[in-house]
Amino acid sequence: MSSAAIMKFLKKISAACLLSIGFLFAMYGVAQMPELANEEQTHESKLEIRESFFMSMGISVPMLAGGGLMLWRLHQRNKKQLRDRLDRIFYRILKINQGKITILEFAMEGNLSGEEARKYLDTKAKEFNAHFETDDKGHINYRFEVPVSFFYIPSQIDYS
Repeated sequence: MSSAAIMKFLKKISAACLLSIGFLFAMYGVAQMPELANEEQTHESKLEIRESFFMSMGISVPMLAGGGLMLWRLHQRNKKQLRDRLDRIFYRILKINQGKITILEFAMEGNLSGEEARKYLDTKAKEFNAHFETDDKGHINYRFEVPVSFFYIPSQIDYS
């Protein structure tokens, strides 16, 4: 396991611990609330219950916020890594195929479902004003205008 994977795992564990402990403190505080409505409670015991409630909320809210923020950041980082990986695959295929790409080709290279590949390519087609071509089998080809200088030429391969 790489150190990045270990760190990601530790962050998930930390976030889960913060959320769990924060939730327990919040439940403890909320469970105290019905006691305030009890008419048999003395003024001093009601003050203790209020104090206990606010202390548990004071502990739980930062823990819940911290755990939630950690999970949100991990989610955002994962989305960015996926987007970056798909962008690399997308540009590599365009370079090799001289600006042409199909849904099946992108789905296979990116290990995506057909629907995910179509959505991604539709987004890129709008972003870069791609043209659509349909071959004789009915497959949709996305045609992107790529400068000739970026095309992949087999003689450019370095075999050393």
